[in-house]
Amino acid sequence: MLLWSGSGVGRRVALLADEHVEALLLEMQNVVAARGDRPTGPVTRQLEYDEQHYTHLVETLRAGSTPSAAVHVHPRTFRYRLRRLAEVGGFDVTDPEARFAAMLQLRVVAPPES
Repeated sequence: MLLWSGSGVGRRVALLADEHVEALLLEMQNVVAARGDRPTGPVTRQLEYDEQHYTHLVETLRAGSTPSAAVHVHPRTFRYRLRRLAEVGGFDVTDPEARFAAMLQLRVVAPPES
C-alpha cells in the first residue's frame, strides 16, 4: 500500500495482513518480556554451551536448515554444528516440532541482540 503525505512525498507502509506473523512474534516478545521469562530446555543448554565454549551453535540453529552461507561457514562445518546442536541441546534436529519449538523460543524469549 502506498500512502501520500501532505508534502506529496510517498512512503510505503505495511498492512497488518502483510506482516501478520512478524506482528504476532513482536506481541509475544512483549508478553514474555513483561513476565520476565527466560529460555528453557534445549535452548538454555545451547546458549550456555556457546557462552562457555565460545561456539556458534545457536547462530546455526537460528539459520535453521538454510544453506551454510547463512552463517558463513563451509557446508561440512554447518552439518557438524547441526550434529552438535542435537548432542548439546538434547533434541532431535530432524524433528520439525522440536526445531519449531526451539526456533520460536529463540525468536520470542531469546531474540538476537541488535
